[in-house]
Amino acid sequence: MSNQETVIVAFKHNGLVHRTWYQTYLIEDNNEYVAIGSSHSFVIESDGRRWSAIEPAVSIFFKKKWFNVVCMIKPNGICYYVNIASPSIFENNVIKYIDYDLDFKVDNEYDIRVLDELEYKRHKRELNYSDDLDKVITYNFKVVKEMIIEKQFPFNHEAVEELYIKYLNWED
Repeated sequence: MSNQETVIVAFKHNGLVHRTWYQTYLIEDNNEYVAIGSSHSFVIESDGRRWSAIEPAVSIFFKKKWFNVVCMIKPNGICYYVNIASPSIFENNVIKYIDYDLDFKVDNEYDIRVLDELEYKRHKRELNYSDDLDKVITYNFKVVKEMIIEKQFPFNHEAVEELYIKYLNWED
């Protein structure tokens, strides 16, 4: 698995590509999740904008849970960016999921900031999220918030550090 480049593609509910990440590498693939490492991933937005991530990261894409997490390795510690999203599919070195707008930003001290609530409400209307989908998203939003508060994986600095070290050892 070492040094296996992996592309990450986020879609919107209407099937259009939202964002694509390159220069990311497989750390671990198991029944529950795929872990990806990156030093400064390269990103292309759906509108054509291009940018590179500032810091290294370990990203966790769950296969059965409705979220994924970018664990950013910053000088002051690990911070988390959480996307409420469909379970991820991993095939042919590509991770695919549907981004459902609602996000959390969690700092190194586990202070939580909720992001994009207005975007979620707008897309729910514009992209016709069903009531059942809304219930799934709302439920998982609460579940993830509890996981953060309880510091459950992947919201555990030590577990993320272990994955990051694994990535660094492969990178050499």
